[in-house]
Amino acid sequence: MRVPGRSLSVASLAAALTVGLVGAGLAQDATPTAMSGDPVAGAFANHFHLGTCDDLDPQPAVALADLTFPDWVASMAGEADGDDIEVVIPEPEDFGAAPIPVAVATTEVPVALSAIVAGGHALNVHHPDDPSVSVACGNVGGVADERGDLFIGLDPVDDSGFSGVAWLHDNGGSTTVVVFLSHPSAQTAIDMSLAAMAAAAEAEAATPMAGAEATPEAVADATPVT
Repeated sequence: MRVPGRSLSVASLAAALTVGLVGAGLAQDATPTAMSGDPVAGAFANHFHLGTCDDLDPQPAVALADLTFPDWVASMAGEADGDDIEVVIPEPEDFGAAPIPVAVATTEVPVALSAIVAGGHALNVHHPDDPSVSVACGNVGGVADERGDLFIGLDPVDDSGFSGVAWLHDNGGSTTVVVFLSHPSAQTAIDMSLAAMAAAAEAEAATPMAGAEATPEAVADATPVT
């Protein structure tokens, strides 16, 4: 039996997660802990700062668009705020394998790529709950290719678990900056949610539908033969 895709609130998804894990014999692990302290919900501010990741000027030099993970990531990782957020969750078989989730943001800054590189900058990503804490950082350097593209890596800061890549494209007098931020630890929680959803679907499919009770047919009284 195929269970159609559905729109689940955070509360109902949590319930499905618990039911599925109990059915799989994993009740003790019903609450994902892999993401503890490393949320994927919220906006990750990120900027170009003067200096390097080892010696960063705390004052941002150029602001970039905030990084945000898709809503389904926080919901499936048990990180969403509030119980009334509706997230469309497909059937597990339509979702595919549990991915490493990625947040993406694009910004066009009115500064030439050559000036960003020569100026000695680093790209710093901040914790969504505490901007004074960095979760990933990468020094801006290197030589753009013939298409004007420069790629730099973003390393985790203090074992945050976040990493990423920044793509800088030279437009002449401006630079398009595309930042990708990933958090592999979320993959474990998403995989658990998918397993719970699949187990819940199987349990629902195995539950017999309540049918109308059979109505016994009236039997005519036998007519005695005289």
